[in-house]
Amino acid sequence: MSVSVGKYHLFKRARPNGTFWYYWFSENEKRIIRSCGRACSSKREAVQFLENLLKEELTQSKKKTAARLVTVTDFAGDMFTEGAPHLARWAAKGKVLKRQTVIQHRRHLTRYILPRFGRYRFPDITPTEVEDFLLEQRLSNSCRNTVLYTLRLIMREARRSGILEIIPEFEPFRRNGRRQDTLSGEELAYLFPWDADELIRIWKRPSRVHQETDRDALMFGTLFCLTVSAGLRSGEVRALHTEQIYLPRSGLVIDRAVDDLGEIGLLKKATAEDTRSRAVIVPEITMNMLKRWLSLMPHTPEFPGLVFPYNGKPVASYYLLDRFRFGLEKAGIDYKARRLTVHCLRYTYNTRMRTLLSEQVLREFVGHRSMAMTDHYDNPIPAERLEAYQGVRPAVEMFWGN
Repeated sequence: MSVSVGKYHLFKRARPNGTFWYYWFSENEKRIIRSCGRACSSKREAVQFLENLLKEELTQSKKKTAARLVTVTDFAGDMFTEGAPHLARWAAKGKVLKRQTVIQHRRHLTRYILPRFGRYRFPDITPTEVEDFLLEQRLSNSCRNTVLYTLRLIMREARRSGILEIIPEFEPFRRNGRRQDTLSGEELAYLFPWDADELIRIWKRPSRVHQETDRDALMFGTLFCLTVSAGLRSGEVRALHTEQIYLPRSGLVIDRAVDDLGEIGLLKKATAEDTRSRAVIVPEITMNMLKRWLSLMPHTPEFPGLVFPYNGKPVASYYLLDRFRFGLEKAGIDYKARRLTVHCLRYTYNTRMRTLLSEQVLREFVGHRSMAMTDHYDNPIPAERLEAYQGVRPAVEMFWGN
């Protein structure tokens, strides 16, 4: 005779090696059969087993119900802070976040996520509400996507803790930034003459606060020339150290960069396991300009060996952009009508070297992991690209046959 204990129905079966107790229950219109285990040798023990099973399920159900009542502030209020348990656990698994990345996540959390969704329970957060909120903010689509990424990381932790069962799908915003324009060969020749006096004339800027020295102007001229000649990122050239320069081999080893906090550390997207270091050969003209600057380079006690120091430390990114735009204005180049920031020098390098190097070597020189990124940085000036293709004219002439 079957005995019921809640949703479970107890029965026994005789086997050659004895009598055993089982139970069954319905799930999704299917009958599921389970064993009470070898420890249940009598009906009383089997009933007690099912009663304990129901009690455990009730306890777990209460825990899940309580967990689902936890708000975002209750759970994530201390995330992305120094010593946070989740950061230590991520690090133990090999996911070590850079300091500026942790700070960025914390900023997104305190500036956007907690003020708007802090009182929400995780299951109540919907993609529509999040997307509508971000659209109301004066942010670029790229920044909106980074806020979404921070929220997803928090939700992953909530799922791990049993607070959230399913992470909703957030459709990323389309990046609205257009590619940088590039400088022509004629513009590069004007901006970076070999003659030191000419280079100083172009890059020396008078100031009401203090008069820049010739050495300052020579430094910025050399810095920007090296940036465009080696396809460097702003943070990479600002962090350049003498130990990265290999004069006999006309090259640089790029293995560090200045981050958003002004500190010198790993390269962009680098980790302790994957430093993303690379080597790049530099034109002889540029190396000679660099050697000239090294003979005049000031000593900086706080950053010994720093190649391009300004006021005793790496040049600030905002000031570097200001100095670059000054040089463009002096050369009569309209950076407002064209999208020209310091990063355009990396675009210029990628574009000019696209027709001179193999795809593999170019990718290694600029540090791209995919040809798609190298394609993105290719923004040619049509007339110059036409000149670069003159070498294939014999093949083109074969169009009409011999």
